[in-house]
Amino acid sequence: MSIQSFITNLVLRHQFKRQGKGKLDVHKARHMVNKMAKRYPPPPADIEHKPVAARPEHKLCAAEWLNAPNAKRTIVYFHGGGYFFCGLETHRPTCAYLARTAQARVLSVDYRMAPEHVYPAAVDDAVAWWSELLKQGVDPKTVVFAGDSAGGGLTLACLVASRDQGLPLPAGAILFSPWSDLSCSGETMKTLADADVMFNPHSLPEAAALYLAGKPTDTPLASPLFADLRGLPPLMIHASKHEILLADSTRLHERAKAQGVTSELHLKAKMPHVWPTMLMLPEARQTLKECGAFAARVTGQR
Repeated sequence: MSIQSFITNLVLRHQFKRQGKGKLDVHKARHMVNKMAKRYPPPPADIEHKPVAARPEHKLCAAEWLNAPNAKRTIVYFHGGGYFFCGLETHRPTCAYLARTAQARVLSVDYRMAPEHVYPAAVDDAVAWWSELLKQGVDPKTVVFAGDSAGGGLTLACLVASRDQGLPLPAGAILFSPWSDLSCSGETMKTLADADVMFNPHSLPEAAALYLAGKPTDTPLASPLFADLRGLPPLMIHASKHEILLADSTRLHERAKAQGVTSELHLKAKMPHVWPTMLMLPEARQTLKECGAFAARVTGQR
C-alpha cells in the first residue's frame, strides 16, 4: 500500500465515515462532493471535453464526451454515488484518465437520480444513451461499458436491460466496487464494517430505499446480482478486500461465471471503496492502465 493510500484511508475514516454516522442527508452529501469537485483541475489539454445537453424529446439526459487523440474505441461511463449524488464533475478526472489509458472517447452519462427520480429512471437513461449510440452507427464491438459503485450496478442493469430489449451488447464491462445488491445482504456488510474506511453499514439501505421507492430490494434491474446474467460480455471487476461491498463483487463474479459469463476479479487489500477513481493514488493510476489494456483486448486491439 502506498503512502498516498495510507493517508487517504486516514482522511476518509476521520472525515467521510465519521460524518456519515447519522441519518442520510442528501443535500449535505451533494454539497460536499460538488464543493470538492470544484477544486479539480480541468481535463488535460490533449483530452477534448465536449458537454452534451439533455434532449428530453429524445429521452436523453445530459452527458459529456472526454476524447483522447486518435481514439480507437468508445467507453460509456456511469458514475457512482448511491444513485443520489455525484455527477459529471466529480468523475471527470477519472473519465479523462481512462480515455487516455484506453485510447478511447468516453461518454460520461448524467443519469437522473433519487429522490427526485427513482427507479427505473437511471436504467431508462442508461439504455436510452446506448440506443442513441447504436443509432449513430457506433459499432458495439468497439464499445466497453464502465462504472463505479452504484454506477457499476447501473452498468450491469444496462447490459441486462439492453439484452432483454434485443439490443446488441458492448464488447465488455469494467466495474469498480459495483453495488450489485440493494438488499445489502452480503456478509461483508457486517464482517468488514469496522475495516471499511468510508461507509457505515446503515447508510446503504437508506440510499437503496431512496432509489427503490418501495420496489423490492431484489428487483433484478436495481440489484443485478439477482438478474439472469447469461449472454453478457466479459466483465473486469475491481474491489477492495476491506470494504463492506466486497461481497457484492465476489458473489457477482461467481454468479457470472456460473452462468457462462467470462469474469475476472481483481482485489486489493486495505484500499478504500472505488479506489480506482482516486487518481492521487498510484494504485488507481496503475489499475486504470490495466483497464485500458482490458478495453483494448476485448475490442480486438483496434
